[in-house]
Amino acid sequence: MASYHLNANIVSRGNGGSITAVAAYISGEKLRDNYDGKIHDRSYRQDVAYKEILLPFAAPQEFLDRQTLLDALNVSERRSDSQMARTIKIALPNELSLDEHIALTKEFVLENFINTSMCADIAIHEGLLDESRKPISIEAVHERKDNPHAHIILPFRTIGENGFHRTKTQTRYMNSPSFLVLWRKEWARLQNREFEKRGLEVRVSHESYAARGINREPTKHIGAAAMALELRGIRTERGDEYRETMERNIEREITRERVRERERTFERLR
Repeated sequence: MASYHLNANIVSRGNGGSITAVAAYISGEKLRDNYDGKIHDRSYRQDVAYKEILLPFAAPQEFLDRQTLLDALNVSERRSDSQMARTIKIALPNELSLDEHIALTKEFVLENFINTSMCADIAIHEGLLDESRKPISIEAVHERKDNPHAHIILPFRTIGENGFHRTKTQTRYMNSPSFLVLWRKEWARLQNREFEKRGLEVRVSHESYAARGINREPTKHIGAAAMALELRGIRTERGDEYRETMERNIEREITRERVRERERTFERLR
């Protein structure tokens, strides 16, 4: 069954963030940060299934080169506390193929960002389960599945024929919670459209469990560092929180099933 996930964050120098480090991570490349001189090498990654830089029509074509784009962005951002970019991570449905993942991700980015003169660096990670890396101590309630997902980097500065614009006035709206809700809703709509086209009954929702009247506690994102430890069999605080939440949800489901069974029994005896 498809699951919904869209998480947005900000890359800020003020919080110690590096746009080059993030780009190297999602693309699986070795990149140089011309702001602090550091080299970020993620060329060892084997899970990057697809990557592409998307530009508005008027943007310089040399920005299709990831290093060139990052160099220009770092030059345009002079402040030591600059907010560099918005990052979005989205879960991709297992029901669709890689080509369909690519098309759907690009449609989402083009409609919501590129059409407003923004550029984007996107990458799709396979998220394949490695059954050889045991023990894994965060088994989900349901049978574990592959976790294909897309990373999207969206520099705050819009872009034109001369490169990045001098101000960010056009994209300050991106920090409004209302726009995050719109993006979440749009990502759910696009997925459900594809499910319907293929005759699949599965659907996803951007709304919370509470908003949908579902008595289920949402799990918190474990994070890459904690996940790496968990995959090595080392328990973490975040992993424990995840397991405790899942146990509570199992208890809720057991209780609901008992209630449903009593109701079915009552109906048979009437």
